[in-house]
Amino acid sequence: MRHPETDSHRSIRRRISDALLRRVVEIAHVGGWQADVAPDIDLSAVRVQCSSELVRIFGLSVQGDALPTIGDFLACIAPQDVARLRDAWRSAVSDGRSHTVEHAITQPDGSERIVETRGCVDRDAKGRLVRVVGKVQDVTDQRRVERALSTGPAAEDLLARIVGQSRAAITSTTLDGTITTWNTAAEAMFGHRAPEAIGRSGRMLVPDDRVSELAEHLHAAAAGTRLDPFETVRLRRDGRVVEVEIDCTPVLDGSGAPVGLSIIMRDISQQRRLAGQLQHSQRLESIGQLASGIAHDFNNLLMAIIGYAELAMMDLSEDAPARADLRMLLASADRGARLTRQLLAFGRRQVLRPVTLDLNNVLGEMEGVLHPLITDQVALQLMLAGEPAFVRADRAQLEQVVVNLVANARDAMPGGGQLTIAIDVIDIGPGDPAPLPAFTRGRYVRLTITDAGIGMDAAVQARLFEPFFTTKPRGTSSGMSLATTYGIVKQSDGFITVESAVSAGTAIRVFLPYHPVTAEEPVPPGAAPAREAPRAGRILVVEDDELVRRATCTMLERLRYAVTVAASGHEALHLLRAERIEIGRAHV
Repeated sequence: MRHPETDSHRSIRRRISDALLRRVVEIAHVGGWQADVAPDIDLSAVRVQCSSELVRIFGLSVQGDALPTIGDFLACIAPQDVARLRDAWRSAVSDGRSHTVEHAITQPDGSERIVETRGCVDRDAKGRLVRVVGKVQDVTDQRRVERALSTGPAAEDLLARIVGQSRAAITSTTLDGTITTWNTAAEAMFGHRAPEAIGRSGRMLVPDDRVSELAEHLHAAAAGTRLDPFETVRLRRDGRVVEVEIDCTPVLDGSGAPVGLSIIMRDISQQRRLAGQLQHSQRLESIGQLASGIAHDFNNLLMAIIGYAELAMMDLSEDAPARADLRMLLASADRGARLTRQLLAFGRRQVLRPVTLDLNNVLGEMEGVLHPLITDQVALQLMLAGEPAFVRADRAQLEQVVVNLVANARDAMPGGGQLTIAIDVIDIGPGDPAPLPAFTRGRYVRLTITDAGIGMDAAVQARLFEPFFTTKPRGTSSGMSLATTYGIVKQSDGFITVESAVSAGTAIRVFLPYHPVTAEEPVPPGAAPAREAPRAGRILVVEDDELVRRATCTMLERLRYAVTVAASGHEALHLLRAERIEIGRAHV
């Protein structure tokens, strides 16, 4: 229901309109610049490091990475204004203060703009001039508005056009919080149409825990105090929360007395989501570096333990009592080795054997393996892409990703439900929303595993891929399967996203770069049948860890090989070149 508007409200609204319009156009385009200079040089030839917005304001055409010169910008300025800028420049050089000059420019296409140029100088420790920096703000619209406001009747129409076309939600209120203006962007952001919002209290947008925030804004407006922009949350008509950045400005009448509050709100939900994803990715990167470093060193210790345990087994008879103890030792060491391999996978330090694969074929051949993983209460649906879904990946590791994700989805549905594995080929172009920050746009094969399980809250999602993190009962999970999955996907140049809510299921999406088949690929390393090594000859052992090196050499010597040892690749090359070691059939 729309509340009736009084004459007082209309009068205040008109005052607010004028002030709000001026505030809106103040949010104009600004371009920044800097140039390294030195005494007695031709300033017009100096290259300018500048923002793309500055180039746009002047209408310049810049090719590639080339930088415009000061002369390029001066060519757009009328001679009389160039003289004014030079005078301001000399003043800035002499007294060290910034200079501000408002002047006209003519773009190469003949368009005229009004800009405000502000600059200052930087000096080195000896006081020598080294740099000029500044900004240019396009104030054309602002000056146009001021002229329109001075003519009276055109102001309302101009306000409607500018505010209505703004992407930001623009509203205004009286000092008691009654809404007086409400633009189209506000309708889209909050779900209230203008006739429904105008005349109501701005309290309708404020969650209960932010009421004091609104009171503070109205108090500041009544005192004529402008608040710094801040981030908060507001409510949509359907009850959902919107993360916003708010800029509040008191509106003054002709005598300078406050009469209301202008409010500009910008939806930052997407921005905050991407920032959170970036922070999460950076945290996983740090954890991965730490984990893989520890795992590498720990793995070397385990290899030495396994090597010496196997050597001890070789010295014992088949009925020796100690063999049972050594078997337990080897079994425990093997468990530790599997864990270190998972940590190395998470840290992207495992050895991969990538080949070009059609993910459709991989999933189709895995179907018989996947069904035993799930319970009778879980219905598995496999949806393959309608075209070849080529990726370049290590097949064994890719299969491990699928198994890990299917097992995780199964565990999320203790009561059963639908589990869907879908493959499609998608193009993510410049105009498409970003799945994650800082990713390369292009063609991807997307693997989506969706369950109808218990879902996850935001806190669990934030730690989902961390090593050893699990929500399962202690002793039932190592917390490494999803961490391993994350590492394999990242090492395969892909990325992974999660969409989930409590009691609403989970969708985990794996994106792998599409890799078209252009030529027949060679047999992947390790695919050829292994040949039994001869029990004679010389072997060059290259290993930087002393324990692993000694255990390996001892084992090979027990097997009757002659062993040459190098602690580094450089040392190995030196031995091969200087001593002409014969290895197998090759003589180097």
